[in-house]
Amino acid sequence: MKIARASIVWMLLLLALCVNTAFAQTLEFWGFADNRNKWYQAMAEEFKKIYPNVTINIRSFPYEEMHNRLQAALIAGFGAPDIADVEISRMGQFVKGDQVGFVPLNDLIGDEINNLYTGAATAPWTWQGNIYGIGNELNAVLMFYRWDLYENAGLEHPGTTWEEFIENGKKLAATGVKTLAINDQGWEYWWIIASAGNGFFDSQGAVAADNEFGRKTLQLLYDLLHTHEIAMVAPLDAAYYGAMQADAFAVHLGAPWYQGFMKDNAASLAGKWKMMPLPVFADGSGAPTATHGGTGTVITNQSRYPDIAWEFIKFANLTVEGQIAAFNMANLFPTYTPAWTDDRLYRTDDYFSGQRPAEIISQVAPLIPPLNNSPYWPEVTDAFTRLVITPVLQNTTTIDRAMQDFRREVDRIMR
Repeated sequence: MKIARASIVWMLLLLALCVNTAFAQTLEFWGFADNRNKWYQAMAEEFKKIYPNVTINIRSFPYEEMHNRLQAALIAGFGAPDIADVEISRMGQFVKGDQVGFVPLNDLIGDEINNLYTGAATAPWTWQGNIYGIGNELNAVLMFYRWDLYENAGLEHPGTTWEEFIENGKKLAATGVKTLAINDQGWEYWWIIASAGNGFFDSQGAVAADNEFGRKTLQLLYDLLHTHEIAMVAPLDAAYYGAMQADAFAVHLGAPWYQGFMKDNAASLAGKWKMMPLPVFADGSGAPTATHGGTGTVITNQSRYPDIAWEFIKFANLTVEGQIAAFNMANLFPTYTPAWTDDRLYRTDDYFSGQRPAEIISQVAPLIPPLNNSPYWPEVTDAFTRLVITPVLQNTTTIDRAMQDFRREVDRIMR
């Protein structure tokens, strides 16, 4: 009898241990962006108040390392995290082949899809009808400009058309200030071509970077640098902000998240900036905004706890509080549209001369053209930068020759 009682006690203790273990869940999250990692860490701490037995372990890696490590783990079939952040330009590498290593989110999102700005929230992480990631950043590109430098040149702003932008830029240049610092690796090209509704790929996934609008965009940037001489080649990294603070140029194009970089790296310019929509061409082509960047959160098919992983993603991305926290911490304008009516979103920003950034972003957001993704995104964008943007802007080749070289490379890549 004593042996039987002892056995029962041990069985109860073992059962209790199993129950506790079953409910003590640790999920691995891999990220690469410090601002997003800090936000997700804050969300994980709030999530634990609701699910005290759940720990979300936020791990940070350098950009290249994280994406390469994630791809290697998915190919190997083991070692992947439960949840990961995938940057927009790297999504293509994960949808090649017959199997995608992420859990489709269509049914999990359900009717909440009607509360998402899908062009930024889901489209970049969608392939063949399956939504594999959800992004919380509505990255409407705007034009940030130094109102004081334009005022010194007798101007109100850079211009609402690219033609006016050029004419005002000439007047600004007479005061010793350039308009843009153009990155010869292609950022400005990408922002402007994305405003045409195509980007690098059309809606069928065909390469569109060398279409008529792409050539027009490249010619504009070339002319700003070499014909009108009102732009400069952008210095790299810290030197860029040094030139910015030295009043070397007066305009920067960028998404809302870039405002945080400006505040961190050019704090001395607070109150000297304003923002407005992008210029369009006088013939009406282009749009007053585009999208730049973005990161989608995915659940890998190796997750032991996909249900709780989704509950965490939903908690951070599909709640007003989660989205306001991302906006307050990292200037990430929400893709979750119920947050757009929250007064906290419309605070004034002293860095941008008392403007309300959210007002301008929400006005142009419906005009963002859709972004088309492709499994060949990394190879095609790299080829276009290498064969077209850099040599053309450095004036070592012509646009026609560069486009021909690019098309030959595209044919090779597609084969």
